[in-house]
Amino acid sequence: MSYAIIRNNKLTRVDAQGSYIHNDRRSKGHSNKDIDPTRTHLNFWCKKNELTYIREFDKMKKEYDLKGTIRSNSNIMCEMMITSDNAFFNKIGLEETKRYFKESYKFICNYKNLGEKYIVSAAVHLDETTPHIHLVYIPVIHTKDKEVKDIDKICCRDFWKGRDSYRQLQNAFHKYITSKGFDLERGLPVEETGAKHEKIEDLKKLTNFENTKKVLDNITL
Repeated sequence: MSYAIIRNNKLTRVDAQGSYIHNDRRSKGHSNKDIDPTRTHLNFWCKKNELTYIREFDKMKKEYDLKGTIRSNSNIMCEMMITSDNAFFNKIGLEETKRYFKESYKFICNYKNLGEKYIVSAAVHLDETTPHIHLVYIPVIHTKDKEVKDIDKICCRDFWKGRDSYRQLQNAFHKYITSKGFDLERGLPVEETGAKHEKIEDLKKLTNFENTKKVLDNITL
């Protein structure tokens, strides 16, 4: 059985620029050797950014009057990476693979009442060893200010408030994606594995191994 894999990463302005270059394939010489340029035309967006991630952020912050104190080293965006293993994608075929990512996109748009308008970009990569989606969004919480007025505020800390916030994400995503007809297992919780939280880059590498399931049993998804 394959796993439903979802991973969140927080981005500063510097991090966001690096993600933009990779996700939009802006680099002439890819450092990631898993990228096959002859297949890049197969990539698609569930939501395409018109500008760089930083410019999109600045534009959206102004347009939607987003509140919050933003410092030079603040986490201003987050990036979801959603995937599974090659056995799963090979089994379901290209059209169902596309539907898997489109449904994943819908899930994030509604998670924690986020709203699709705060999605910066959602790029699906089919030109790497394992298909996956990079979904970049602004962590906006709907709250009240000191005058008890409704505001939308950028706050990564509060969006992911609670020690079990990632557990809740994984539970919710697994429940949603299986309800859409995808036969996938949920990853084991960290309390059972005692494993550390893996970086997106490391997780992408793990999904390339033939013994993916054995490896995933021992990491936090």
